[in-house]
Amino acid sequence: MKSLITTLGALFLAAPTLAEERTYIIDPGHTHIVFEVERFGYAATVGVFPDSSGEIVLDMDHPENSRVTASVNTPTVWTGLASRDQAVNGPGFLNTAQHPEIRFTSTAIELIDEDSARVTGDFTLLGVTQPVTFEVDLNRIGPDPSVGGREGAGFSMRASLNRSDFGNTTAAALIGDTVTIRIEALGHLAE
Repeated sequence: MKSLITTLGALFLAAPTLAEERTYIIDPGHTHIVFEVERFGYAATVGVFPDSSGEIVLDMDHPENSRVTASVNTPTVWTGLASRDQAVNGPGFLNTAQHPEIRFTSTAIELIDEDSARVTGDFTLLGVTQPVTFEVDLNRIGPDPSVGGREGAGFSMRASLNRSDFGNTTAAALIGDTVTIRIEALGHLAE
């Protein structure tokens, strides 16, 4: 895996006419948002949000100044069981009728090493905004053959949050408070 600084430096040096910032549009067909929460102490329930959008702006000279904005269409949640999807969409959990979107806007980036960072931002769920930090790995920047060679940037992200911090305490004695999130994201260079 190429390092973040090496990759960004190579891109910048190879194309000196490029702007300092490069914007990648999140590809919802190749971005997977998975969450997990403990249920009744037996096993974790896993769910997927298949509909997301947003953009990642990479600052090629100063990666710590990069930024991301993203949103998830919450009514698209899928847990593998229709009755559970209905419950998760309902007023006791995501309340998607009133809150059809989860949003994230980065506020700070701390570089860990050449290909990973901690990205902190405002995470809005159920109309409540709290800071959440994602551990982010840059997987690759380069031509994506699935879209005719258009440049892609791929990332792996992990975070955890407490649903009670966002006002959700439904079935607190039965369902865990901690929600873990894993995101595999692909963005393509804006045209």
